[in-house]
Amino acid sequence: MEPRLQIELAAAELALRRTRLWRELALGWLGAGVFAILCLAVQGASGWTSPALWIVPLLGGLAATAVVLRRHSQRQVDFLKVVAAIEAEHPELRHLLSAAAEQQPGENGFGFLQLRVVDEVLAHPRRAAWNERLRQRLASAKIWGLCALAATLVALLVVAYGSSREHPVLASILGGVQVTPGDVQVERGSSLVISARFGGDPPAEAALVIVAAAGKSRRLPLERHLADPIFGASLSEVNEDAHYHVEYAGSQTADYKITVFDYPSLVRADAALAYPAYTGLANKTIPDTRRISAIEGTRLTYNLQLNKAVKSARFVSPEQTLDLELRSNAVAVLPAYPLTNSARFVLALEDAEGRTNKFPADFVLQVLTNRAPIVKLDFPRGDQRVSRLEEIQLQAEAAGDFGLEKYGIGFGVAGENPQLVELGGRTPGKDKRTFDYLLALEKLGVQEDQVIGYFAWAEDHGPDGKPRRTFSDIFFAEVRPFEEIFRPDQSGEGGSQGGQQGGQGQQNQQTKLADLQKEIVIATWKLQQNIIQ
Repeated sequence: MEPRLQIELAAAELALRRTRLWRELALGWLGAGVFAILCLAVQGASGWTSPALWIVPLLGGLAATAVVLRRHSQRQVDFLKVVAAIEAEHPELRHLLSAAAEQQPGENGFGFLQLRVVDEVLAHPRRAAWNERLRQRLASAKIWGLCALAATLVALLVVAYGSSREHPVLASILGGVQVTPGDVQVERGSSLVISARFGGDPPAEAALVIVAAAGKSRRLPLERHLADPIFGASLSEVNEDAHYHVEYAGSQTADYKITVFDYPSLVRADAALAYPAYTGLANKTIPDTRRISAIEGTRLTYNLQLNKAVKSARFVSPEQTLDLELRSNAVAVLPAYPLTNSARFVLALEDAEGRTNKFPADFVLQVLTNRAPIVKLDFPRGDQRVSRLEEIQLQAEAAGDFGLEKYGIGFGVAGENPQLVELGGRTPGKDKRTFDYLLALEKLGVQEDQVIGYFAWAEDHGPDGKPRRTFSDIFFAEVRPFEEIFRPDQSGEGGSQGGQQGGQGQQNQQTKLADLQKEIVIATWKLQQNIIQ
């Protein structure tokens, strides 16, 4: 077939095929709906109810739909039927459309006359009219199909509600009783309102009969307001599962179930703290607490007692989320959590039904910093000028939050590695130790204008449990020459002024050199302290 004509006929054939599909689906759904109405008539006449009364029509409708869809997928394209259908509605195309569809190409393709026939069909003024007619038929078939489906669903719902006592809507319409809320789930301790609506003439009185799960029953009269056909009663507090029904005029409704549930919640939170070994503190348990304050490196184990078993339990904060381990007897555990930074968490619980805790509990974890020991030199204060034969009496003190491993004095000549002298060992926490040391400069072999640095130091354990050494501020002793002490004053002699000025210039130069040495040592000292920290 000529390609342009084939495209035109293919579109028309698709529209006709879909129209036929929707019509067949509508017939299948209408058949299921008619069968459902027959079941409803049988139910009304005999009073016999069964879930099969609505399941069978539903299965029949689904089976008819499956058969129609399968037949539609197996149909072959038949352009001759399309041509016949178009010519039947448009007699002016008779023989012209058929002739164009029957044209076959020769060895050199379609001839001139053959193309003239095809062109006449494609340029026919009624071409748009037959395409529009096909679209209208398809739209009409879709509307009928959807209407048939809606009618069938309505019929199935009526049969379903009428065949089950768990859904009393139909009974209320036909003159029975509609009980609200029917089967219901309520939170433990909450109130519940139960009402009964009578579809026909309401009885003079009605009563609510409640049977608790423990077997205890009670009867409550239902109150009616004015001429309203609704009777109602209120239960101020529901604390256990129960069944209930309404009794009226010698009859009663079906039994309905009240299921009591609890939102997950926290009952008790016990914390166990395992302190780092270097602190020397004994591990302890803090009962029922939501606020923890401990030194960094402590391992926290939280045992949370819940009111019920849950599906998930988490500690949630803006920075992180911690999943808790769920154990038997409604217990959630945060095991051996290392405390490194202070944080605030919210406990998020979810039970098997997807309920979450209504009032999330807040937990505050405050982490205390393991501060470096306090080490300082008490005497002498400030830098000193000494002779190379003097002895300097040094006095210092040191204390640590969790005790010291050792402490002592350090000293050294500027430009050389300092010597560390250990003066004490292990001390208890927060115990301040004062210690002395006699620094003999003669043994160091220092020379004039040299600078000796001295300081105190102490060693404890850092947050990682490794030894940490802390130093005090460093001070300096500048070795002065003996001549400064024993040289007499010669300022009265004029001839000595030049020599005195020369001596002063040399002394100033030596002072500047000593100051420069101090600055170098102090800068190096601070750099080392920053590296250690």
